[in-house]
Amino acid sequence: MNLKVGDFVSGNGISIGEFLGIQELGIQGTDHFMKIKDSHKQAIHYLPVSSESNFRKLPSRSTITRNLGILKDEKAIDIGEIEGSRYNYFKAKLEKNEFKSEIEVFHDLQVLKRDKEATLGEKKLLNGLKEKLVYELGHILAKDSKEVEGMLELQ
Repeated sequence: MNLKVGDFVSGNGISIGEFLGIQELGIQGTDHFMKIKDSHKQAIHYLPVSSESNFRKLPSRSTITRNLGILKDEKAIDIGEIEGSRYNYFKAKLEKNEFKSEIEVFHDLQVLKRDKEATLGEKKLLNGLKEKLVYELGHILAKDSKEVEGMLELQ
């Protein structure tokens, strides 16, 4: 991933952060750290450059619009193909750190919840993912949380 100063990123532990550059700190044998300002917590994080794969740039408006079309489908996308734990499958899919994967998992979890088939762990995963998506999409689309929540409902 090629980050430039001022790019907004999302990832593990950071809802939305602004990339402020790479700094040399010389802590614990690691010299180069990414400096990211967390917009949600108003904190600055220094993360090893090696953890760059845990982040992704925020998607563009066109990417959001294209992928929100997934929510129009009444049936689950992946559920019929899963062997083993659905929860572990969804967690692994979210670890890819791709916007489309997040929307697909969100859709499938909503379908499971609607059909009253979601486990407690899946419901928690759905709530956390919804909170993250509402915050991200609200930032990108400049809309309040109620409007974004309406966009994320199954149609």
